[in-house]
Amino acid sequence: MTHRFQLSRRSLLRGTGVALALPWLDVMSNCSAAGRREGKPPMRMAFFYVPNGVNMDTWRPSEAGSLDELPTTLKSLEPLKKHILVLSDLEAEHCDGPIAAHEPAGGGYLVGKKCKHSEEPEVGGASIDQIVAREIGHETAIDSLAMGIDPGHRGDHGYSGTYMSHISWRNKTTPTALELNPKQLYERLFHGKAPKRPDWNANDAPSESTEPSDSVEASVLDLVREDTKSLQRKLGFNDRRKLDQYLEGLRSIEKRVEMASRDGYSHHQDAFSKDPLADADENEVSELIIPNGKGIPAEYASHVNLMLDIMTLAFQTDSTRVATFMFSYEKSGRAYPEINAKGSHHSTSHHKKQQENLEQLTRINTHHMELFARMLQRMSEISEGDSTLLDNVLICYGAGLSDGNKHNNDNLPIVLAGGGCGTVQGGRHIVYGEKTPICNLYVEMASRMGMSMESFGDSKGPLSELAGS
Repeated sequence: MTHRFQLSRRSLLRGTGVALALPWLDVMSNCSAAGRREGKPPMRMAFFYVPNGVNMDTWRPSEAGSLDELPTTLKSLEPLKKHILVLSDLEAEHCDGPIAAHEPAGGGYLVGKKCKHSEEPEVGGASIDQIVAREIGHETAIDSLAMGIDPGHRGDHGYSGTYMSHISWRNKTTPTALELNPKQLYERLFHGKAPKRPDWNANDAPSESTEPSDSVEASVLDLVREDTKSLQRKLGFNDRRKLDQYLEGLRSIEKRVEMASRDGYSHHQDAFSKDPLADADENEVSELIIPNGKGIPAEYASHVNLMLDIMTLAFQTDSTRVATFMFSYEKSGRAYPEINAKGSHHSTSHHKKQQENLEQLTRINTHHMELFARMLQRMSEISEGDSTLLDNVLICYGAGLSDGNKHNNDNLPIVLAGGGCGTVQGGRHIVYGEKTPICNLYVEMASRMGMSMESFGDSKGPLSELAGS
């Protein structure tokens, strides 16, 4: 009697104390470890945040309905249009503050309630990503990831600066720890090793050991090499190809992390060489905290791409199903000389309808979108059975402010990417009408993650029309 080789969804590659999660393979689609039929690949959810609002004239499509010609800022999404929804007229009244705009916009964005006007951070409760992570986080090695690129600075007008650098909150007073360093994030995800108590009597001199190093130089792939070879001999052609692509991507990330780890130089040293708020109101005071450059690439785009590649791997291996990402902190004064946007981002967003400022702001907005589109393209190339990783994610890209000059919280710039495991019909621009809470979208996304949620924040129910007609 011939027995067909099968793998459970929880199967791992193992070697020398290290366990490496596997991507979705066809051989996993038939049964689980307990012999039960398994469903399709799981849904993953993420929220991407851009600071300081956008130039809405180059963001919003001219008409509702089919996404035909995309506006300037969204042009990079052209090859991915069928996986994209542009959602207009969503508002975040909870991001409006009495005497400040940026702090409440960041801190309240995913919470759905107003932040406390206090230098000690206190938001309205756990953010939507963390509520979902509590429900499903036990199914993965890591319940959620909160990622960013730049550190924050001290808040103004009596608000905590923590609001601007964290959109993910575990509870009212505790933001989710923000991952800024690709090396540390990579090792957290892929260099798992059983903890052991330190030997306080050990000699400081290096000694020969067969124990695997937890540094990037000790490649995960080298440590699981024998298990990998054994598995590959049992797989069919399609699964061998998928596994090879996955391992190749992992090796590429290892090399890039290693290169960044050797160099103490960081792009932060150039981006904030000028006072981020030098051109802003004289009452606004900035105190920037620059992280150690070790492990952080020398270019902003390389940093973003590496972080997003690691996040993609985390989704691909089902290491986590929930993530947030910040392109920079709210009120960011980062400069982008590499794209001819040399002024402070925050100051530029106060464009006063001056053409030079609007053009520079569009370049920044477009740059962020291009980096996002690159990640989506990579997801579209990762096969998961009869679908792709992009088919099985739901990613909200947006901001708590619309026009940085007006500091308004209505008509937010929102893109929803991914197929939602077949529950979302892309390729459209949906215009909802005035005063539709963005929390309606959060409720809808949570429901697609398997949660039964009637309301969240100031929501008035789920968001309609995502599935199409």
